Amino acid sequence: MSHSLSYSSLILLTLLTGTISAQQPAPGVAAPARPAISDEERDAAQTFVAEHHAELAALLTQLQKSRPAEFERALRELVPQTQAIQRLKERSPARYETQLRAWQVDSQIRLLMARWSRRPDAETEAKVRELITRRQQLRLEQTQSEKQRLTEQLQKLDEQLQSFRQPETERVQAEWEQLSRRATTAAKQAEIQKTNRTGDKKNTATKSSEKEPAATSPSPGSR
Repeated sequence: MSHSLSYSSLILLTLLTGTISAQQPAPGVAAPARPAISDEERDAAQTFVAEHHAELAALLTQLQKSRPAEFERALRELVPQTQAIQRLKERSPARYETQLRAWQVDSQIRLLMARWSRRPDAETEAKVRELITRRQQLRLEQTQSEKQRLTEQLQKLDEQLQSFRQPETERVQAEWEQLSRRATTAAKQAEIQKTNRTGDKKNTATKSSEKEPAATSPSPGSR
């Protein structure tokens, strides 16, 4: 096996997991088994990476050809990462964009640090420092967004608590009026539907009787 393939594997695993040593279990402790991933999850993760991280996609392709076992391990790391980001796309588009950028920046930092650990140089260090600045800014935005979300939740809770400060009789009366209106409306709708069904049945019966031929009386000569 060539040295370049081994180095590519090191880069990829460092990119996904931070450090190789962090993934090693303690002596005498079995490594936790990761759940198997489906073909659909595999395809979704690879599509996500191809769209948002071209360099990682290229490394995955190389790893799939040279080290299938490590390729599978890499996918098991990627699937939950990409799924977590994708779930935000529908629930919170703003948080999705921030989280996606954070994932991209974090991956780039890990990749560059894997290269720097092999051959330290000022240019790579400068790139990493720039990315660190971007990551810290993204973390600030994420924290501010989370604070805003929690503030809005607290405001809603305060409004609910405020409603409980009204006299109990008023709260009971208000809820009773709401329930009685719903029940009355539902009863009226049910009655209308019942009336419509009865009318439809009568119309159907009338049309059927009109289509039936009238019974003819026998002629006198036939008796």
